[in-house]
Amino acid sequence: MTQQNGPIYDLLLHGGTVYDPANGISGQKMDVAISGNVIAAVEPAISQAKALRSADVTGMCVVPGLIDLHCHFFGYFGALQPDTHCLSTGVTTAVDAGGSGHLTFDRFNETIISRATTRVFALLNIAGEGMVGEPEQDLEGMSAELSARKIAQRPDLIVGVKVAHYAGPGWEPLDRGVNAAKETGTFVMVDQSPRSSRPMDEMVLKHLRSGDIVTHCYAVSKPMTGPDDKVRPYFFKARERGVLFDVGHGAGSFSWRIAQAAVDQGFPPDTISTDLHRHSFLINQATMPETMSKMLVCGVPLADVVEMSTWRPAQKIGHPELGTLSVAGVADVAVLRLAEADFGFTDNGSSGNRVRRAGQRLEPEITVKGGEVVWDRNGLTRDDWSTTVPQDGRLP
Repeated sequence: MTQQNGPIYDLLLHGGTVYDPANGISGQKMDVAISGNVIAAVEPAISQAKALRSADVTGMCVVPGLIDLHCHFFGYFGALQPDTHCLSTGVTTAVDAGGSGHLTFDRFNETIISRATTRVFALLNIAGEGMVGEPEQDLEGMSAELSARKIAQRPDLIVGVKVAHYAGPGWEPLDRGVNAAKETGTFVMVDQSPRSSRPMDEMVLKHLRSGDIVTHCYAVSKPMTGPDDKVRPYFFKARERGVLFDVGHGAGSFSWRIAQAAVDQGFPPDTISTDLHRHSFLINQATMPETMSKMLVCGVPLADVVEMSTWRPAQKIGHPELGTLSVAGVADVAVLRLAEADFGFTDNGSSGNRVRRAGQRLEPEITVKGGEVVWDRNGLTRDDWSTTVPQDGRLP
């Protein structure tokens, strides 16, 4: 048998603390080796001589590439470019939440999805135009049949249905969205504040199915808690039915008071997402590491926060090959530093923007997407500048 003496890995992340909920690894010091576009090894100690490049990530968290279940890249006037705002924050997979409908999805795919390094999926808006124009108010354009047809046409990219913001009365948009999801074996994500004709308890107990998602779960506009700060009983009943609850931070959908009360009473989120758009990014810095940090501040354990940001959303969108550091799996990795200092975290909503001080914050250091280092905040994977070869002075 021939013995391999030279490097066999392209990149080695050594000395880090690994969190990989899919494989039951929770806070263990392990090395992660990458070859090509796959995870080659996850072991307690791997020789640096076996890798072409190595990065010392001692004291940092090494986790699967983050998955943001609620972003805005198309249709909405505040939409952002995925690569600029995802890869730099450890996010390798993101889901656009309803920017396009069955009439506009192909344009979204052509102009954004197909050009992005970030892996972008979509929730198809039940409104035919999506969020283009006057968004989500044209009841006549909300077709369960045409939406289901578009999802069936592109199941590789469309993972579910979005229903949101309808200002009219009644349940017709939501019921049509549920029918489209039922027809295609997908799920509905709903952002619909309660009103007299659409009370919240009826929505989560009668109209949503097991596996459907309520986003903005800690928003003042929903609201999960009453004047006594107690979680309303029907939310617990909905969770027992299998309805899921997503953070969807946004610029007006995360209240410290509601989130803390809910966590204290045993109602943490099922998934963590940002509702990333221009205003949420500027006003609240609503990136995945920032939103994850807020859940840490509320008392959710780090291992659970990672699971809510990787493995759970991977399963929800039907892509269990993502959200894990499994050997031979996709080499999507995020390295996060759990920094300690005096930090301020801002919430939002009808009560205004209020700050909460805390001593820890997750900060993105390295993002690896498909084996390629696409973000390296402090050059940990780079050669030192002193190795630069002297130039010969000739012009090109």
